[in-house]
Amino acid sequence: MEIRIKLFLGIILGAWTLGASAQQRSKCDKHRDKAYEEFQLQDYKKAAKTIKKAIKCSPNDAQYHQLSAAINETLGDIPAAIRAHEASIIAEPMDQANYYYFASYLYRIEKYERCLNVIDDYYAAPLLEGFNPKQHAAKSPIPEKIERLKTGATLSLKDSKMMANLNIQNMGLQINSANSEYWPGMSLDGSTFVFTRLVNQQEDFYFSYRQNESWSKAVPAPGRINTLENEGTSAVYMNADKQWLFYTVCNQGGFGSCDLFYSELNGNKWGPRNNMGAVINSEFWDAQPSISADGNTLVFSSARRKGSRGDKDLWMAKRLQGVWQEPVNLGPKINTSKSEQAPFLHYDGRTLYFASDGHPGFGEHDLFVVRMNEAGEWGEPENLGMGINTQTNDVGFYVDALGNKAYFASMRAGGFGGMDIYSMDLPGYFKPLPVNYVLGKVIDKETRQAIKAKVRLIDVNNDHVWFQDSVSEFLIPIVPNKNYALLTEAGGYLFDSKNFQPLPNTDGKPYEVVAELERYKDNQVVRLNNIFFDVDKFDLKPESFTELQEVIRVLVQNPQMVIEISGHTDNTGSAAHNIELSKNRAASVIAHLVGKGIDRKRLSSVGFGSSQAAETNETAEGRALNRRIEMKILKVNK
Repeated sequence: MEIRIKLFLGIILGAWTLGASAQQRSKCDKHRDKAYEEFQLQDYKKAAKTIKKAIKCSPNDAQYHQLSAAINETLGDIPAAIRAHEASIIAEPMDQANYYYFASYLYRIEKYERCLNVIDDYYAAPLLEGFNPKQHAAKSPIPEKIERLKTGATLSLKDSKMMANLNIQNMGLQINSANSEYWPGMSLDGSTFVFTRLVNQQEDFYFSYRQNESWSKAVPAPGRINTLENEGTSAVYMNADKQWLFYTVCNQGGFGSCDLFYSELNGNKWGPRNNMGAVINSEFWDAQPSISADGNTLVFSSARRKGSRGDKDLWMAKRLQGVWQEPVNLGPKINTSKSEQAPFLHYDGRTLYFASDGHPGFGEHDLFVVRMNEAGEWGEPENLGMGINTQTNDVGFYVDALGNKAYFASMRAGGFGGMDIYSMDLPGYFKPLPVNYVLGKVIDKETRQAIKAKVRLIDVNNDHVWFQDSVSEFLIPIVPNKNYALLTEAGGYLFDSKNFQPLPNTDGKPYEVVAELERYKDNQVVRLNNIFFDVDKFDLKPESFTELQEVIRVLVQNPQMVIEISGHTDNTGSAAHNIELSKNRAASVIAHLVGKGIDRKRLSSVGFGSSQAAETNETAEGRALNRRIEMKILKVNK
């Protein structure tokens, strides 16, 4: 605060001639000069008494009231400081600078609504009778600063109304200590909490594990991941049975001053560190990794890499068929001529949080959120606001899978020592898409043994592949209000088809599935769960084409195979109508396959109406399961 007051006085008192002789100064100016000298000597109470004498001597001098405002600001006497600012404006209502000084003070004491009113008065001052632009207009840099002040006050007014709902809480002594803790992160399922702890200038990873609604006492990362040097800024990636940690290592060999590394969890211990290689790491500084939920997208901060726009930029790399591709700069909407750091790509794959001192904000580095649209293009970054961005040192920002809780490190009052890690409720307008996940395995239906298969999760509305890998177990993130096809295939087996249309989830419990693959044989049946029709219609919806392509693949790979497509309905409506509807739906599937080049002689169709119910027709869920298309292998080989 004292630095701000001195800067303030340096502007408003710049016209004073304090070095002039006493004879050249009026009696009133003597009181003013003495008050200023006492202020400089930090004798603020005496300065407050002296400036009152100057004001009594000349009550309409705006500069006297400005000095009184500065003194009372320093004393923390808010009512007196406000009265002094108001008196200065009354004395010189056409002077735009006075409005700026008053608005700045109101902003500092968090009176945002009144601050905005005074800013309005600033812009209205030139309309006053007698306004002289040369004499009364605010001089640079005030016009630029008041625009930023207006933006900050507008955002802060909104933020102040939701501050009470943030529920910011210290995570307690299970996580925090007398040392500094920062760079929080978590596994997708929320079972493991990882962070960096600084002890005697040595950074190491610590882990805590969820125990019902609380966390276990944090312990150093087991295994070979911590060294005698520093490790920090990590991101956890997990699939159904393994976990990896991506993190930063500095000044320990590699390609640059800091490189990105990864380690795999073997049993209950972390294995040796592995450099991510020359494609990811440059000859300069590469740090602060964030890994997507499917493990195939990496976002990180890099300095001076070829193609950079500023001091530090955010970059994104994709992994295709297990190989990391050349990183791409995230572009001018996100990266500025200054510094962008600390990225966190949420599990939804489309919401990115990061820190920047180049975008408009409140402090040196503010936190921002930016979202990717359906076309894969980034929007405009949004400042997370004064309620989240503080004047303290805040490091990192992690949001859990459901988008309810955020975690960050801060040196706020009331902590246990150094930086502590805090949790908070994330405001709705900054939330990502909530993410749940599919937890599954692939088995041989007959032997019940695990088998490795190609697993794909596809959004049938746009044919976007969310996940694709050859695995026997899988953990795949999913977001609500999507229509997913989960297709599993292996050589010699008929594919397995499942459908997910998840609603927003509040408990974080996964969809647990078992893909049962059965070797090709005559009279084998598979339910085609991703064939869609409108109610009481038989025209195939476009969302059906993804699954039908899988049927085509099977028929092409097995040129002697003959199949039957059967249609089934629930018991709503008459039996005759249902028979006709089911026949027409099965025939529509046949027509599509023929249109894609499959010989009509290999295909037949039948409609059973509601006569072969798979579940009860007494519930909505049962009726939905009864409305289906099935594929039956009549002959594997002719």
